[in-house]
Amino acid sequence: MYRNFLWKLLEEFVAEVKEEGTYATEEELKTVVSKMADLICNNPDDTPEDFVEKIIEDNVKQLEDIRKQYSIPGYTVGVNIGKIDVKMYGGDIDALGHSMPDNALFDIASMTKFYTQVIAYNLINEKVFSFNDKIKDLDDRFKNVSNLTVGDVLRFNAEFRTKGRLSEKSTIEEALDTLYSMEVVSTEKYNYNDMGMMLMKELMEKVTGEKFEELVDKYIINKYGLNDTHLYVPTEKFSRLTGSANISVGKVNDPSALSVGGFSGHAGIFASSDDLIMLGKSVYNGLLPKGMVSDAYTPGIKENRGRMGNTYTSHIKGIDMSYVDRLAPIEEFAIQGSTRVQTNIGKNSVSTILLNPASMSIDQAREEEQKVNYARELRGQIPLSLVKHFIFDRGGKAVEYDLVDARLMAPSGKTVEPITTSNAELALQLRYLNKVIEAMDPNYYDNMDLKVKVDTKVR
Repeated sequence: MYRNFLWKLLEEFVAEVKEEGTYATEEELKTVVSKMADLICNNPDDTPEDFVEKIIEDNVKQLEDIRKQYSIPGYTVGVNIGKIDVKMYGGDIDALGHSMPDNALFDIASMTKFYTQVIAYNLINEKVFSFNDKIKDLDDRFKNVSNLTVGDVLRFNAEFRTKGRLSEKSTIEEALDTLYSMEVVSTEKYNYNDMGMMLMKELMEKVTGEKFEELVDKYIINKYGLNDTHLYVPTEKFSRLTGSANISVGKVNDPSALSVGGFSGHAGIFASSDDLIMLGKSVYNGLLPKGMVSDAYTPGIKENRGRMGNTYTSHIKGIDMSYVDRLAPIEEFAIQGSTRVQTNIGKNSVSTILLNPASMSIDQAREEEQKVNYARELRGQIPLSLVKHFIFDRGGKAVEYDLVDARLMAPSGKTVEPITTSNAELALQLRYLNKVIEAMDPNYYDNMDLKVKVDTKVR
């Protein structure tokens, strides 16, 4: 009888998932969810927490295997389904061997672009400006952008050109002058870049009269109680920083952000897994204005990128084309950062992948750079500079930062992508578990949430 009950719920659950929309087949869904059904059936005396602990054993093994195989000191991975919250963390927070805490703050790199877009969408909703407004009419510092519109920038339909790299400029003023002098090469196709969101940050400050950090506070941090999301990291939290070569001074791994003072519209935020989960859960609860959320998960000019431009959308080919697995709902989308961080956001689930390869030591990073370039040499490719040192002038004082570009040291296809699939599987299994709990005890969540936090280093 118990097995029949569980399999009846499984059939109902799979039908619900298919109804909401997914590229996965019914057979694929049943294969994944049946693992949880079998676990529940074979362990009738276990608690829901026990079921979660057991179902994530393979996830934990995968994370530890990836950490040991690649130059990744540590990680935090979270999966949230309503009141079911799972967090797996392990390894080290830095190159000195300090253990990864459960509330580590990761340099989320280009995931910052989503925060900038959220603010812009709210300002559009408030009619401060529109998608069709021309940049030069809103901010006359950008004199060379022709008829570029706000929509072109937010949808990443523009290619830019500047006179030199911002990171090559000594002072903040020089870097900003370079940014303001940018020219538009084309607005005819999708072009992923940092410059557009740097432009948008400056423009929004100009039209609102508020600083970027004030806008982030107003529309995101304070509004949704994100206490571990920072552009300026309090010194007492420095020990919780990771994912950057500059954590000792509380700065991110991005030289363009550093060139203009530490952050811009494309990079500069540190955040915890818990805050990213809260951010994701807020998307369908007002973070993006009603009617605008679809821009995040609806493909734009590029089939695996949203109309929002910085988001990855679901695709029938799944992980081969996007950072949204076939098992996920069609309305799920992902945001990513070069430091090997990712958040997947849907109506029913939010998950994080936070790896910290850029927190390896500079000596180790140089060794990894040599390995990458040796492999490139064998393929007849030119070597790359993946470890860089920068010196900026800050009021006549030389300030030094490092960059560890770990993308080739920790290839996405071997690290982020398999975890993305595992998170999608776990999300389905937890959703099914939630259905079982509610069917057996409708009052289960009245006085508690189901939280499972696993320090994989001590398992």
